[in-house]
Amino acid sequence: MSALAVGVVVFVIVGIAVEVTFLPKASNQGQGQSQTSTGAGCQGSVSAGGSAPTTPVKTAVDQLIQDFNSRDVGGLSNLYAPDACVTWTGLASGLVGTYNGQGNIKILYGSSIGKTTSLNASIVNYNEKATTPTNYDVTMTILMHGNSSVVGKLNATIDATQQWNYANGNWQIVQETWDYTVFDVQFVVSSTTFPQWGVMRIGQNPNLVSEKSFEWNAGPYVAASVYAFIFGIIAMGFMKYRSRSKSG
Repeated sequence: MSALAVGVVVFVIVGIAVEVTFLPKASNQGQGQSQTSTGAGCQGSVSAGGSAPTTPVKTAVDQLIQDFNSRDVGGLSNLYAPDACVTWTGLASGLVGTYNGQGNIKILYGSSIGKTTSLNASIVNYNEKATTPTNYDVTMTILMHGNSSVVGKLNATIDATQQWNYANGNWQIVQETWDYTVFDVQFVVSSTTFPQWGVMRIGQNPNLVSEKSFEWNAGPYVAASVYAFIFGIIAMGFMKYRSRSKSG
């Protein structure tokens, strides 16, 4: 087998591994649930029905704000459905993106309010609308200010849209969009060509950055395949050289 063939085989194998590992996979739709979408790439399942709520949805919204002010990441994440979807847009800096699943949402809050030393959030312009007895659409403006170990003093204004679902005796957020219209910080954190570098530099999770995520994850594998191709050619050349030397 020629050196070129060896390099091509290695490159194809690595390319397939990258594709299988990093390309998005389709989600399954469970029985008794309807798929809805509120933003690019944002899908969550809504219960088709259930028992009537025993508490108003506003009680759950107030708990959300209380957990923010307590900087309770665990409590916040529990207010989201297991397959909830959150989208942050606007001026949210390196955290702009779509986050699917309760686990990723918990990481999101751990990387944002988890870095604050004090936080005060309040809501204005609150509105709620029942789409079914167990599903409510909520809109509000969140005013937030505090201090962070990363960016210092912060001040934010967020236009929030939420879809709440009542199931198994609890209200949970199925879908949510936060549009940051104001995000002022004391210390601006810069990024390189890859935003993930800037996020890592301040101790955050680079997987939370949606921009160039494929290039960030696939880059090491592509580089490894290129090196394998080059070393394959060198190895084959060396073997041919030794073979000729022995035959001579």
